[in-house]
Amino acid sequence: MNTDLTSSQKDYAIFLPALSSFYSTFVGKQRYPDPVKGIYVDPARIPKNMPFGVESGNWLEPAAGIWNYKWSLYSAGHASLELGNIAKEDMTRNRDRDNSWLLGDSGGFQIGKGKWE
Repeated sequence: MNTDLTSSQKDYAIFLPALSSFYSTFVGKQRYPDPVKGIYVDPARIPKNMPFGVESGNWLEPAAGIWNYKWSLYSAGHASLELGNIAKEDMTRNRDRDNSWLLGDSGGFQIGKGKWE
């Protein structure tokens, strides 16, 4: 069952749930198994009510997510600065842009903590 939270919650201010880079890494690395290590998350660890595995929690992917929601917040401080196809970034870089929208915040906290040069 897929619940469309974008249309059902349209009479309110737009809420931007922060997309965890930790979770998006799980989704991306699951899409591209390591040739040596295999899949990233052992299927035995995924609840049975998640029919598409870790992808079931990907609200940016209407076809696989248990729910979908168009709007999200993503911290630039967690994003990879590398260009190209990076498995751990796949959930955000290769999403359906017609059905999803990301607001990138400045990453100011990470800059202030010295995580970036």
